[in-house]
Amino acid sequence: MAKKAKNKKQAAAKAEEIIEEIEKVKETDEIEETKAEEQAVEEQSEETLPEEEATSEEKPEEISLQAELEAAQAEANKNLDGWQRATAELSNFKKRQEERGKRRREEITANIISQIFPALDDFDLAFQNLPDTLTEQESNWAEGFQLVQRKLLKILEGNKVEAIDAQGEFDPTLHEAVTHEASDEHESDAIIAELRKGYKLNERILRPALVRVAK
Repeated sequence: MAKKAKNKKQAAAKAEEIIEEIEKVKETDEIEETKAEEQAVEEQSEETLPEEEATSEEKPEEISLQAELEAAQAEANKNLDGWQRATAELSNFKKRQEERGKRRREEITANIISQIFPALDDFDLAFQNLPDTLTEQESNWAEGFQLVQRKLLKILEGNKVEAIDAQGEFDPTLHEAVTHEASDEHESDAIIAELRKGYKLNERILRPALVRVAK
């Protein structure tokens, strides 16, 4: 019996030792877990801090990119404005050149066509003074001269040259008064008769019409 009691005590003591060892192991594990958790928190804090620093570092970069974008946009607007100005100046230059060329062509046409006027004046004067009776040969000559006159007038028409109207009221911009005469059949400043035809090219007066005017 004494031996059994002794064995029981030894077993109990051994059990207590095992329990103490288990408790120590538990405490050790808890301590290690606590340390591990603290270390994990520290590591997470360290990881978060660079992210925050990176975020704070990105802000100046974003500001720089925005400034570059605004500068590029301003430069683009400036270039667009310059291009629009250059285009407008080129368009105006072309218009001036076209207008200058048009005036030059009209001037050349006027100088050439004006040389035909004396011939037309001679034809007008000749046909106004034709005798009432003509021989067959004279009639053929007259018809030939009239054909030449029509061809010359066709040339004027092709170059937009037309005769000035010499009827109605006297217009100093279109007519040149040779005489001012009293007339019972005409009102004051009315044209009595045309002495020489006048011509104009578009709105340009090549030669005013010579007229007699009532006073």
